Amino acid sequence: MSDDPELPAEHGIVSARMSGALSVEASFERLYQNYAPVVIGWLAVRVESSAVENLFQDVWTVFYQRWRIWQQPPELNTLAARPVLSFLFRTVHLAAKAHHRGKQAHEPIEGLDPPDPGSAPQRLLDALTLSRSLEMARAHCCPEDVEILTGKLAGVPAKEIARTLAISEPAVDHRYRNALAQLRQLLQYGGRGRIG
Repeated sequence: MSDDPELPAEHGIVSARMSGALSVEASFERLYQNYAPVVIGWLAVRVESSAVENLFQDVWTVFYQRWRIWQQPPELNTLAARPVLSFLFRTVHLAAKAHHRGKQAHEPIEGLDPPDPGSAPQRLLDALTLSRSLEMARAHCCPEDVEILTGKLAGVPAKEIARTLAISEPAVDHRYRNALAQLRQLLQYGGRGRIG
């Protein structure tokens, strides 16, 4: 693992896995510990709470299958690259999209109802504090802007968000800044109106 404190935890885990210093299972467990709250948060703002647990398991199952055969291109061994976080972002995006396709067309996303209190995702949800601004984003932003906000705030590179959403990288940055500015206005005026 890298001793460089500037590198994200992901970089050290991936490097250790690629060099054989960490097993597939041990490295997967560390990545799960680092990113499970992020994945829960991403799902919580995309789908109704009753679907979070199943989609959470689906995302990690897909990632584990990929992680077992993971090959790290040399160009991703940089400070800015977060290939695991990017992969999880894309997988959450696709899982939520498939979930909504399976429901009635244009059915609005329901409010967050607490899932079964005994479930592991519920404990993670309890531990995770969703900020008022993300709740407002879900209520007032278009779904694509919510994707951009949650991705950028979690550190997913703009290039990966752009690839996932099939838009340009400058559009990601512009829409992110615009959504933040409009959310600030909403917070200032008590959350009235719709943006995006």
